[in-house]
Amino acid sequence: MVNPEQAEKDSLILPDNLEGCQAELRETRREMEELKDRFLRAAAQIENIRKWTERDVLARSKENQRKLLRQFLEVVDNLERALEQPAGPDALAQGVRLTLRQFEKVLAQAGVERMQVKPGDLFDPTYHEGVEARTDEVDEPTVAEVVLPGYLYENDLLRPAGVIVLRPMG
Repeated sequence: MVNPEQAEKDSLILPDNLEGCQAELRETRREMEELKDRFLRAAAQIENIRKWTERDVLARSKENQRKLLRQFLEVVDNLERALEQPAGPDALAQGVRLTLRQFEKVLAQAGVERMQVKPGDLFDPTYHEGVEARTDEVDEPTVAEVVLPGYLYENDLLRPAGVIVLRPMG
């Protein structure tokens, strides 16, 4: 049976003179410096990639914002055109309705969706904000009226719907 300590000692071949030890030390130091240099280069490369990625994400985000703002400017242009027209209230209302549809389209393209909330739905504090409460013959808190529509942005809550809530009596 081989003794583990003896096997380890046998595997270490040490130079038998001072010059050999110094040469071994120089070689080990050279290898260490080479590894240190490779490590520092890899760390610098990772940091550069992180900075490039950060700049790229920021640039894309800014361009998306600019695109959305340009679409909003088209809506502003149409509102200004509607106000410049010498028309009666019916024509003005029609222009405002068309502009509202355009604005809703821009919001939809940006990922904004109007929540479908109607009277009779159960009150959900995650998606509804009670602006007024009344008591009535209901089993659970229920939406009586939608005062302000709620919106989702990419399926996440952007703004809760403002609702009047019917609470159970008692």
